[in-house]
Amino acid sequence: MFKSSTRRRSRRPLTAAAVAVLLIALASVAGAQETTPAPQTQTQPQPAASPAATATTTSKTEAQVAAGLTREPAATKAAEPLYREYRGVTLGMSSADVRAKLGSPEEKSDEMDFFVFSERERARVYYKDGKASAVIATYIGRDATAPAPAAVLGTEVEAKPDGSMYQMTPYPQAGYWVAYSRTPGDAPLVMITMQKTP
Repeated sequence: MFKSSTRRRSRRPLTAAAVAVLLIALASVAGAQETTPAPQTQTQPQPAASPAATATTTSKTEAQVAAGLTREPAATKAAEPLYREYRGVTLGMSSADVRAKLGSPEEKSDEMDFFVFSERERARVYYKDGKASAVIATYIGRDATAPAPAAVLGTEVEAKPDGSMYQMTPYPQAGYWVAYSRTPGDAPLVMITMQKTP
């Protein structure tokens, strides 16, 4: 009888201890979940146009813009684009129709035509399968007649302290995006790009 009573007493403290350990373990797990920070989504910085102070660096800057044509920086989506054509050239137009609109290019190939209209304005038209897939219009210097950002994107673009600016807007319904870029310096380049979305 004495032995049976001892066994019962020894079981109760063990059960209470097990419950206490279980509660402590659960509390520590809950505390860890509360203190674990939620994963942060990081956005990649927007590529800025390369600086260019004079027209002699225009080709290099245009090439850098062209090299980034396949990128689509994150931006606010808009339903309808304001910028639909450049001198009558629209995306999807055949190379023959582009040349009929813009004249004879300075450089000509199946992939790209380079047009020079004046010392202040030039353009590159890129082709894919014989159709215009991207157009970059470049305006050189402060006296160039580049359209304002609001006329291209429908909104003003805030300039950085050095005078440069960049903004891109995708138009998924129209199937292309438009970017407005201005380099810093006293003789800035304004580049307006429209490119078909892959």
